[in-house]
Amino acid sequence: MSTTAIVWTIVIVVVVLALALVAYRMSGRRKQDRRRDQATEIRHEAASDDRTVRKHEAEAAEKDALARQARAEADRKSAAADKLGVEAQERNEHATGKRTEQRDRLAAADEIDPDVGTDHRDDGDSTGGLGRRDVRSEPNSADGR
Repeated sequence: MSTTAIVWTIVIVVVVLALALVAYRMSGRRKQDRRRDQATEIRHEAASDDRTVRKHEAEAAEKDALARQARAEADRKSAAADKLGVEAQERNEHATGKRTEQRDRLAAADEIDPDVGTDHRDDGDSTGGLGRRDVRSEPNSADGR
């Protein structure tokens, strides 16, 4: 082979290698450009998701606040119900005491009243003696009324 052929072969090999290097670098840049575009798209999606996530977080915080408010209201109502229950129990105990006191006074009145017979004293009347007949208001057979 002649020197000219060897030089042309070397030049062709160098040109082919240079073209291969340029093609390789261009494909690397295209790959990088595609990856940049892909990353940009992912960032846009993430930004869109961020708005959605923030909206969901705000809704969750609102629901949490409403739940806390409802719990506080329920606690207030429960405390009021407890207080009313205690007051009802106290009034019931007071009424029971008054009822016992009334029965005792009626029994004492029956004990000292000469017109009340012994068979009427403990008649099991649940009205506390209110159903007893008042013998003084009945017509007296001796009077003829």
